[in-house]
Amino acid sequence: MVQIVIPVGPRDNLEWVKRSVQSALGQGVEVIVYDNSERRDVHEYFLTLQGKLRYFRDSRMGRVNMAKLRNRMLSLVADKYAVMLDSDVVMPRDAVSKMVRKLEGGAHFTWMHYAYSEEEMSQPLSAMEENPNLGCAGLNVETVRKLGGFDERYERDEDVWLYAKLRKEGYRVEPSEGRCLHLNKVHSRPDLRSSFVEARRNLWRSKYDMMLVMDGLTDLTFLTGYTYYGSYYVLALLSALYHPLALLYVPLVGFGMYYYKGVRRYFLNLIPGLALALSLPYGLAWNLTRKMKRSQA
Repeated sequence: MVQIVIPVGPRDNLEWVKRSVQSALGQGVEVIVYDNSERRDVHEYFLTLQGKLRYFRDSRMGRVNMAKLRNRMLSLVADKYAVMLDSDVVMPRDAVSKMVRKLEGGAHFTWMHYAYSEEEMSQPLSAMEENPNLGCAGLNVETVRKLGGFDERYERDEDVWLYAKLRKEGYRVEPSEGRCLHLNKVHSRPDLRSSFVEARRNLWRSKYDMMLVMDGLTDLTFLTGYTYYGSYYVLALLSALYHPLALLYVPLVGFGMYYYKGVRRYFLNLIPGLALALSLPYGLAWNLTRKMKRSQA
């Protein structure tokens, strides 16, 4: 009824891969590994697991395209449901059973939010937490195939595309209870280095966010992050013309500290947030150019 599919890439941490795979083997369902790392140490590790899982080796992608990777993973699935697990994510013991219950109950895409420490694993979901991911997620494979698979124009943020596409088509999407442990802590922005790494990634993210808007898969309310962080730039320009307006930074910063629960987390999230807002003109220009080319074709 359900199979777990794990992708392994060229830069993956082998110790993380081992923890991820072992957590999948403990779920009591078939595990499939799609390895396009072309790494000897990874291959030798999976040779020790012969008989415990299905192992597929493929050539390394010349250019990373996450949607294409997801389509290759889906091609290996024979069951109605699939659980996708990234190789730096560890599932709790009851993860698959919880996600399958959601899928059998009518959801077509369900996921577990991430924890970045063992202590956070038991943390309940907050009211504002709605961050779909494919690193620890359950899919109705038949539904995704009806959509034609993942849209490979979305080389990144393919999880947000799936979430938006399914909602647009009227399918139910929702998180499952519980959390998966994300061993790679960069996304949680625990220090200044990881904050700058995320900021660099956010300089291209608007390309895909604006694709969602222009493809009609979401509306402008999706861009709340751009509105919040963009207001820092707008307020800076306005307060340069009329200095008292700078006082508006007090509630603006205050909301950020409340949302991120403290000064440190606020600051570490502010840097990538400002990068995201800064990238908006690029995202708009790229998509308008794409739209013009398509209309002329």
